[in-house]
Amino acid sequence: MAIIVVLVVAGVLGYREFYNWQQRRLVAQADALVDRGDYKNASLDARRLLQINPESADGCRIMARISERVGLRSALDWRRRVVELNSPKPSDFIALGRAAVRFGDWQSVSFALSRIGDPDKQSADYHVLLADVAAARHDGNETARQLEEAVRLEPTRKDSILRLAILRLSASDAKIRDAGLQTLRALRGEPSLRREAIRSLVEDAIREKRPDTALEFARTLDALPERNFSDQLLFLTALQAAGDATLADGLHERQRQALQNPEETAAMVTWMNAHGLARDAISWSEAIPLNLRANILVAVALSDSYLAMRDWTGILRFVQGGSWGQIDFLRNALAARAQRESGNESAAQAQWREALKKINSAPKQALLLADTVERWGWEAERTELLWLAAKDPERGDDALKTLYARFAQDGATQDLYRVCLHRQEFHPADRNIQNNVAQLSLLLDMNADRARKIARDLYLGDPKNAAYASTYAFALHSSGDSKNAVKTMSGLTDAQLRQPQIAAYYGIILATAGDAERALQFLDLGASAKLLPEEKALLEKARRQIAQN
Repeated sequence: MAIIVVLVVAGVLGYREFYNWQQRRLVAQADALVDRGDYKNASLDARRLLQINPESADGCRIMARISERVGLRSALDWRRRVVELNSPKPSDFIALGRAAVRFGDWQSVSFALSRIGDPDKQSADYHVLLADVAAARHDGNETARQLEEAVRLEPTRKDSILRLAILRLSASDAKIRDAGLQTLRALRGEPSLRREAIRSLVEDAIREKRPDTALEFARTLDALPERNFSDQLLFLTALQAAGDATLADGLHERQRQALQNPEETAAMVTWMNAHGLARDAISWSEAIPLNLRANILVAVALSDSYLAMRDWTGILRFVQGGSWGQIDFLRNALAARAQRESGNESAAQAQWREALKKINSAPKQALLLADTVERWGWEAERTELLWLAAKDPERGDDALKTLYARFAQDGATQDLYRVCLHRQEFHPADRNIQNNVAQLSLLLDMNADRARKIARDLYLGDPKNAAYASTYAFALHSSGDSKNAVKTMSGLTDAQLRQPQIAAYYGIILATAGDAERALQFLDLGASAKLLPEEKALLEKARRQIAQN
């Protein structure tokens, strides 16, 4: 009996060892395939791994890497899955943060940053994540600072050295620019970085109007075995910038190559549109096989060609019949534009209503059409689309932020209030949004009692926050308690009080409290702020009040 037990135990242990070995083999094999760019077979191995063990963090990491390499948003889902499994590593939260920045999921960015402990904040990877966040917010100085820290912590981290060098090309300081150029020239010898380094040198030379230098680098780029079609189009750009006689032959060769797949066909048409060759793109489209011409990417690129030529008859002919699948609304919108430009307003309205009908079932797509009609100067239609986009649970807040900027610029206070109420649904715990709701409620005298309670709670939670203090003071002032309003504002520093937006409210409150001299000083400071119509009216009322007294 004992012998049987031993044999069974040995058999179980052997099976477990084989089971673990099989997983290790699949992980190593899939990682190697990802590194070689063989995503199809890497995906097969990763999915086999997840079949064996659905809780495999390594399997999820590999799927995330593949998705990131090919630009799929599913990378974010895989990264989230990794951190939901047992014992995620600090690097998993950093990887989640980087994926979230890439795909614009700021809630996941905040979550990832909050889970990174202090010891791991001393890593180069952490500072690269912060550089990604800064870059997404278009803060070049902070991006450079974080990349410099990443390189300091890990001097051999050449991908960060490359990013920093590219960033330095935009510096106004000639010495910093030269340092970036020298670094990029040095990185031409690094096999894994040379393509991006040389490409950056080409783009910089074109920007700086050094066509001969651009063409020299572009020829080197075009000779690399790892070049892609985008690099070949950049070579055409360099040829055109230099006025090189071989441009026509180079263009013909790339056009022939572009017919291999719809992505490259669309890219070719887009390049021609951007370089003053839209008419030629329309002519070339006759040589594009029907199966490629029917592709959505190609159709959209060619529609831009017709728009560039203002060929309204051509557009109507191009978009009639057929379907553009998930973006068929764009076909209707183009028809609406062509009909409007041709003076057929009723037909234009009919096409536009059809586009909106299709958008209603897919509000996420409204942002795409909103960007399109913005370029046409259709502001009313763009606003309508952004409100539709606000219904989407993933991208709705992006649409609301765009609407907020638009209404703030226009001084449309009631519309701003409506936007803030909707933003609260996306961010119920965001204190800044709550403060905006309270401030706008008080300005419009809508739900004022609730606004005063919100303002009071925010102020008590953070009395040194100038925006919260200002809103609470205004709440007190609007209820007739100017004495305590002044007292509330006096808790701020002089620098805070002199911020134009804060100064405007302080001046209004001081005028009512009878401190005319100081009120005028702050009203003058507040006049330089970007004020809403109701705020401007309050400032004028305060000045009249002082003059009368």
